[in-house]
Amino acid sequence: MARWSSAHASRYYHLLMHVAAHGHRIIVVQPPSRQSTEANDIDVVLREHSNVKVITVPISSAFWNAKFPMEKLLKKLYFTFRSAAMVRRICKSEQIDLLYLYNIPQALYLLGCKTRVLFDFADDLMAMLKVELSISEHHLLYRLADAVLGWMVRRSAVVICISAPLFDKIDHPHKFIIPNGAGLPADGVGVPRPSTFTVGYVGAFEYSMDLDLMIAAAERLPQYPFLLIGAGRDFARIKESVERKRLANVELTGALSHDEAMRLLSGMDVCLNLFHKTEVSHAVSPLKLFEYLMRSKPAISTRLKEVERIDEHFLYYADTVDEVVERIEYIAAHRTEARAMAEHGKDVVLKKFSWDTIACDFLQAVSASPKKESEIAV
Repeated sequence: MARWSSAHASRYYHLLMHVAAHGHRIIVVQPPSRQSTEANDIDVVLREHSNVKVITVPISSAFWNAKFPMEKLLKKLYFTFRSAAMVRRICKSEQIDLLYLYNIPQALYLLGCKTRVLFDFADDLMAMLKVELSISEHHLLYRLADAVLGWMVRRSAVVICISAPLFDKIDHPHKFIIPNGAGLPADGVGVPRPSTFTVGYVGAFEYSMDLDLMIAAAERLPQYPFLLIGAGRDFARIKESVERKRLANVELTGALSHDEAMRLLSGMDVCLNLFHKTEVSHAVSPLKLFEYLMRSKPAISTRLKEVERIDEHFLYYADTVDEVVERIEYIAAHRTEARAMAEHGKDVVLKKFSWDTIACDFLQAVSASPKKESEIAV
């Protein structure tokens, strides 16, 4: 259900591109774009690999682009229903060794399917369901989804997750933490460093991110440019807020290709990893954070359980606008210290959180139970 060549440049894209580089063949089954403002539905040009084949399931554009209550959930269910027979056919005809699943509606793929399954907890799915549908744990839909998720986990040969908070919730004999990460910066990619200290953000404009906190900090620090890169459902609201407040120091780029976003990232002096504190966010492994550190950028983060767990004294923390402003001003005044912390962060990311290292860990996790490793399907 996650699209391959989207502005989101998802975990699945980065991880499986590196798995492909290890010689494995990847078959991706994806929906068409919903023509929405979500980063997952905005197409950008991403790098390709000869071992990766992408199949887009044809769906009526009139239905797929229509707006109606609970459309995101219902469209995920519809796409899974439309693609289920295709996935089972591919698993059989291509002799797929592993079916990679990561969301509850994909339970339909398991009906009548004998292929080995890997389930990836890339998010706290049940907590997200409560937020997306505004329901409680006692709601019938929540209880049904929880039961289906439990069945999918038991049906899977191996379960991976992005963080320790999720790992602790999973009951499975073969479970592993496979976090998010970052790729090595491309040689020669960058922009001339501006003369003014620049604050940056690269990521989704979605409800989980505290974008209002970033705008509030920008309003308090008009002397510093704020470059916010990305798109999503919250983009229009944030753009309206910037225009209403006449914040000349805030630039919103909208959706960019991953390469272009990383090129602009190279010109930033400090980067923001600010989330709303929720059950979902405490379990995240922020991809953007690793990308900041891989490029030796000082980073300011919300205090989140998983972020604090992986931090080896290379992050600054802030939860309020006063703290964000204070950290930005401190880093601007202590650039040598901040740069040293960021370089230490880069060393940690290179050792533990590079996509190549993570791909190797992924393949070792898959090897936890007997199987052939010649081909992986998503």
